[in-house]
Amino acid sequence: MSSAVVHEGLRKIMPGGGLSGRRLGDGITMFIVTGLSLLLLLYVGFGQGKRTYQRFQIEKLTAQGRVLQNSIETYLRSGLPLKQYAGFTILADPIVALKEIDAIAVYDLAGRQLFIAVDKSNPALPAPSAAIHRVKQDVQFDQASNYYQVILPLRSRFETVGSLVVMSPTTFVADRVYAMVPPLLWLALGLTLVFSTAVWAAAPRLARSRIPWLPIGYAVTFLTMAGFVVASLIGLYSDGVQGKAQASAFTLAQRLKEVVDLNLDFLDLDGIDKGFAGFGRANPEIRRTALIIDGRIQVASNVKDLGSPWVADPRNFEYIVDLSKLERPNQFSLAVEVPKDFVYEQVRTSVRNFAALFIASGFLAGLFLQVASSMQRLRSPGKDTARAQVTFLASESSLVFVKPIFFLAVFLEHLTYSFLPKFMQEAATATGMSVGFASAPFVAYYLCFALSLIPAGHCSDRYGPKPLIWGGLVLSSASVLALAVPLDIFCLAILRAASGIGQGMLFIGIQTYILAVSSPEKKTQGASIIVFGYQGGMISGMAIGSLLVTYLGPQGVFMISAAIGFVTALYSMLLVAMKPASVRVERGFNVGIRRVASDLGKVISSGEFLKTMFCIGVPAKAILTGTITFALPLLLDQQGYGLEEIGQIIMLYGIGVVASSTYISRLVDRTGRTETILFAGAMLSGAGLVLIGLTEPNLVGPGPFGTVLVITGVMLVGVGHGFINAPVVTHVAHSELSAKIGVNPVTTAYRFLERLGHVAGPFVVAQLFMFWGERPQVIAGIGIMTAVFALFFIAWKVQPPMDALGREAVR
Repeated sequence: MSSAVVHEGLRKIMPGGGLSGRRLGDGITMFIVTGLSLLLLLYVGFGQGKRTYQRFQIEKLTAQGRVLQNSIETYLRSGLPLKQYAGFTILADPIVALKEIDAIAVYDLAGRQLFIAVDKSNPALPAPSAAIHRVKQDVQFDQASNYYQVILPLRSRFETVGSLVVMSPTTFVADRVYAMVPPLLWLALGLTLVFSTAVWAAAPRLARSRIPWLPIGYAVTFLTMAGFVVASLIGLYSDGVQGKAQASAFTLAQRLKEVVDLNLDFLDLDGIDKGFAGFGRANPEIRRTALIIDGRIQVASNVKDLGSPWVADPRNFEYIVDLSKLERPNQFSLAVEVPKDFVYEQVRTSVRNFAALFIASGFLAGLFLQVASSMQRLRSPGKDTARAQVTFLASESSLVFVKPIFFLAVFLEHLTYSFLPKFMQEAATATGMSVGFASAPFVAYYLCFALSLIPAGHCSDRYGPKPLIWGGLVLSSASVLALAVPLDIFCLAILRAASGIGQGMLFIGIQTYILAVSSPEKKTQGASIIVFGYQGGMISGMAIGSLLVTYLGPQGVFMISAAIGFVTALYSMLLVAMKPASVRVERGFNVGIRRVASDLGKVISSGEFLKTMFCIGVPAKAILTGTITFALPLLLDQQGYGLEEIGQIIMLYGIGVVASSTYISRLVDRTGRTETILFAGAMLSGAGLVLIGLTEPNLVGPGPFGTVLVITGVMLVGVGHGFINAPVVTHVAHSELSAKIGVNPVTTAYRFLERLGHVAGPFVVAQLFMFWGERPQVIAGIGIMTAVFALFFIAWKVQPPMDALGREAVR
């Protein structure tokens, strides 16, 4: 490697060449990374807040519409026609007087407007929703032309005869939610400036300190921002809950006010207690409802409160409506209470999303923090000679450049994994095929990934790794971008095949590049780039993708994923400038094929190798692609989990792998007991799959306990695979077969053959789903078979063949 190339690379890393320029570069890097993380946090918080507050608004509009719906349906059950209903204006006008409701209208099944009450400001109302022509038994919601429209069915004793539509402008929700954004934006900018300035000012000390101040500072910055976002959401949700409680109280008060106006005695009314009980069932967030007459509770949703005075509870939100008339001596009021815990329960989902986002952003930020730390080490003197210094810097700078590439490549692929199985099922159904064809794109991806490895290795030998790196990124990104276009299942399978080829090219390019530029003492660090890149990219991609799809939809995530890929490809073209001579070995493609075929022929004649392959290696890869990334999203969606919840649950798999891999790798290096470790890993993954299978509806089913089982099961599978991923390579590398024919042929053949599991996993699971149905018991069955294979692996000792004299035959 020439010193000119090295100096050129270093010049690109350290703009300006001076200490101040380098420190400024650190500050700018941290500003970008931290700013993007905090903006993503704010975006997720804003989206979550808007969804929840909008739900409160819809529930409030529904509660208001129930007043008219109940009155009209009581009339209709008497056998009278809808168009002759009297009293609509009397009931509708007080509701329309509320600031968030612009109109209430009644339509028959033909879509003809029979009644309407409009706000006095005379707003420009939208056309009625098309749902009035297909009224269902349940309440429907439509959002168009900047209006929310809540459609309530109107039923007689025998049939649905029309609909009631409540119209509310979307600006009421938007203005309240957007009001919390500007202060948080300024806060995000301030925190980002403080953190990046601290990095700029303290860069020399950070480089010498043994305490990881950069990760600590980033965590404090992120958690501070998250705390303020959560506080803003609590305020937002409090407004929403209290507004809904007020609207519900207003609805009930309007009905009770008629009794007061007619000078009737509430205690003489038959069924008023049942009405209060029904009000509580219709508004489950309301803890207490009471009618207070002269300071004493006379009617209440909780019979234990009868006869006692109303006492406010500071743990609850309280709303009281005065029903009294001036000319009557009695004092009447209606009181409702909503527990503040209900607000915090709504925040819980946001906190869970923020926790997942913190982990994902932590991996992303950790990547760039590692890059920054490596750059600081690059500037630190300590080599004896100028030539040694140049060599050291060259190896370090090469690894620094390549770290983000593989991480972001895996990240862009896994952004789509929380919803891709369901997306493919819908595409298969739209094409007129069975849902079993949804596995075809997954099989095509993994098959083409495996088949591209050998040709990619040949191209890397001839032309160097750089064309494979940026070419693979471009191909993978373009194929993901094309998924945003409506296509049939066959075109989607072709696109996924192209993405598999691109990822295979990239993998070989990164691997070749690392091996070529790493100095002997940096080989382990180079290998860790692939390990960290895959697991970190998978965890971050699943977490962030599952959150973004909720707000952007699949097409939006596809476009973001592709944009990340194209930017990464540009990065690799500009900064990965070296073409290591050590990889430019002219060798024919046929030679490479013959070499791989020869290696495969040698290893498949070994019973011990095949036992390891088909009892441990292939099942582990099939479980990853067939159950974790293909089957599990479908099952969780079927059980009612949200897309963000699906991504977060699958993310736990990667966390389990990362958590166990480090410890297990050290244990294997210390003890060498790979067989026991592999057996334990297979049993753990099998047990995890059985736990997931227990969520079968006729067993545990969905619910809190079912969620605990799923989470525990996914974590166990991840931990089990952490026991397998690295130790299995060590196991085959230290086998008798490796001693005979060499470590490289055996490990290369193993890496190639284990791809059979990647390819077979989605196909096998799809066929099982077609035969048994999409049920968790299929996953439990796979777990049991995994355990059986593990027992077979540990129990069956393969003896090498003997020659005629009883000696071990040499292959």
